[in-house]
Amino acid sequence: MTPYPTSVSAALGTERKAPPALRLFCFPYAGGSARIFNGWNDRLPEGMEVCPVELPGRGARFGDPLHDHLAPLVEDLLPGILARADAPVALFGYSLGALVAFEAGRLLAQRYQIAPRHLVVCAFRAPHLPRKGIPDHTLPEPQFRARLREYNGTPEAVLADEKLMDIVGPILRADLAVPETYRHQQGARVSWPITAFAGADDPEAPPADVAAWREQTTGRFTLRVLPDDHFFLHSQQDALLAALADVLR
Repeated sequence: MTPYPTSVSAALGTERKAPPALRLFCFPYAGGSARIFNGWNDRLPEGMEVCPVELPGRGARFGDPLHDHLAPLVEDLLPGILARADAPVALFGYSLGALVAFEAGRLLAQRYQIAPRHLVVCAFRAPHLPRKGIPDHTLPEPQFRARLREYNGTPEAVLADEKLMDIVGPILRADLAVPETYRHQQGARVSWPITAFAGADDPEAPPADVAAWREQTTGRFTLRVLPDDHFFLHSQQDALLAALADVLR
């Protein structure tokens, strides 16, 4: 059994207290930061602790090098998770975060014998499904910005601001490269439950593609479809958190 790393990521902090009944590690979407999960602790059942995971290059990790492939990104994030693995672990990932959470969970189980109690994935097609189309992260700048508008997740004020895009653009390209360079390694299905959330009108991850996550687990699988497009995390946050509380309870 590999010894646990002792370092803790900046996003997860260093304070120590009595372990909760469940720690929910939350992974953001491409371009997102840990702050999208602000306030979630107060809206989930008592005994659950939300641990927002900060990806490098933003927030408290603004100066850290970006990753454009999944394996080094997961290795980067694991120490912070392991430092708080003194309580049962559940994983939540939104869009890009769903893929990161899935592979982090597989590595936790294989390398450290820490099986997540639950994996919750949102707005991301099942990892074994082939990707279609030209990779977004390779597009020339005008087409890249047009594609970001289609995602409907980057404010127009940001897209029109050259100085902001000099900062945000490389982060978005690196984040989008992670799933676009990912190649699923077929192996044994995981044993823990998976709950998948899809947006009814999401063209990037339609419900049928999200439903295919059921092929990744031998445990219980549940699909829940919420109204709106790819970013229902914001427009349907009340419904999402109510359903998440029900799932994890």
